Amino acid sequence: MLQSTLQSSPILSTNQQLPVGLSGEIISRSQIGQEFVWPDNDPRSQWQTQRTYEANDDARIRHLSVSPHFDMATFLEKTKTLDLPSRIIELLNHNAFQFNSRKRFRGCEQWRQMVTESCEKGAPIEILILAFCVISNPTKRVQPTEVTTADDVSLLHMDNIARHIAGIYPPGAVFHVISDSTFYALPLGVTSVEAQNYLVQLHRRTQDLKIADTIKIHDISDYLCHYNQLFHDQFEIWRTKFLENPLSHDLPADEYQRWHASMRSTINSRRMGLTYEQLAALFCADSGMSLAHLDNSATLALAEYRALKAAAADTNWEKHHFPNAIRATIHAKKIPVLGLRLYPEYKLNSRLLPYHGIAVLIQDDKDGTERMVIRHEISVIGNQSFTRVVNEKGLTQFYELLKL
Repeated sequence: MLQSTLQSSPILSTNQQLPVGLSGEIISRSQIGQEFVWPDNDPRSQWQTQRTYEANDDARIRHLSVSPHFDMATFLEKTKTLDLPSRIIELLNHNAFQFNSRKRFRGCEQWRQMVTESCEKGAPIEILILAFCVISNPTKRVQPTEVTTADDVSLLHMDNIARHIAGIYPPGAVFHVISDSTFYALPLGVTSVEAQNYLVQLHRRTQDLKIADTIKIHDISDYLCHYNQLFHDQFEIWRTKFLENPLSHDLPADEYQRWHASMRSTINSRRMGLTYEQLAALFCADSGMSLAHLDNSATLALAEYRALKAAAADTNWEKHHFPNAIRATIHAKKIPVLGLRLYPEYKLNSRLLPYHGIAVLIQDDKDGTERMVIRHEISVIGNQSFTRVVNEKGLTQFYELLKL
């Protein structure tokens, strides 16, 4: 029974491309880097300059969401001889917004056809991306994960892209942001309360930021519930398979180890009550220390994480519910898909997703322009070079260079 079901699953088909969620990188490299030197004393207990988020920070945050790597006038001049669908594709495919293969994306007939048909109907260009979930690793976020400046900049950045498209095609674009907060709650070890709270906050932020017309927040669970029995059955099959053979489908051992290391730094180890010394020993890049319980949890979590992706792909929910949407991703892929820079510096000067850390506002070395990068909060909290900016509830929004 197990073998026959697997043989019919799309993941093993040799006649079609792997679903986006199963192709290439499936989990971003998210462990704390070697550039961070762990202090002898817990930085979370150190005094640090702090201020409350102010009204004039709103304009600052909006400015940070505008990519300095894209100039509309230059783009218009370079693409003035192209037809409208080609122009829209080239805009999405601009290096400021796309980190995957531009050649593959440009040459994908499926996306071109979707854009052309939307233009003929006068309908907005639809873009589908899965992102935004709760991460509860204590090196990444000292407080429980809620919406912060990093999320605001990311949502505003997508709105900016949609409005760039509206500049050449008035119906503009709509980003369907599929939050996988509830979807990954099981492997990442967060409660449904945390996952739902984050999702509600995302909805609220699109309203507060006045971008709800271009950014639509969805819960992936609302779509998968239509295929509940199939999804459940396939999840159990894939979970068993990935636990029995983590290197299924010719996954290289070194790639699996990278995925495992990232999962180890993503699952909820906050609940383990680790001391600072234990955190430093466990997550220091070159410590070589391994806590068996954490490693075992990461192994199970990675198998369940992969099984969720595979089972969801088996339902074909994306094609059923968003048949006209260009597929975007936050991961490196070798297939013709839009690798979206979720915020301007993503995969340029910053490798972490907005919810895998905290926003840090820094000055560009070349021109002094302020940029937002994402860092593990353990690397900036207590750092006397930075001011901690909190909201009225005391929740950290971002860190900024201390103004002397």
